[in-house]
Amino acid sequence: MNIWDLEKITEADVANTLEERFMGSEALYVRFLKKLLVDANYGQLKEAVKLGDMKNVEMKAHTLKGVCATLGLTELSSKFSRVVEMVRHGEFDDVKLRAHVEDAGSKLRQVLMVIQEL
Repeated sequence: MNIWDLEKITEADVANTLEERFMGSEALYVRFLKKLLVDANYGQLKEAVKLGDMKNVEMKAHTLKGVCATLGLTELSSKFSRVVEMVRHGEFDDVKLRAHVEDAGSKLRQVLMVIQEL
């Protein structure tokens, strides 16, 4: 596996991310991608949803949105951004929110499987 495999499973902007954020260094990019493997924010997001803690749902989803955007994982960033917007604007019910969080989590798991192989 290599970083370009990310583009096969998700919308990722590997080329621009490498150039603009990681000075063209694949090793540096991989180092930052691997930090996702130990990031606790998604688990904390799911727990906040379970508890109905919308402040933490918004905060954790916003954090994941930013991390994914920084790493060029545009599809994931968009999925977490949608969760943030749903909470901020009250455009959700429990079932809809859980579905969006699980959808983002499913894609995140796919991405993490690729990252584990780097």
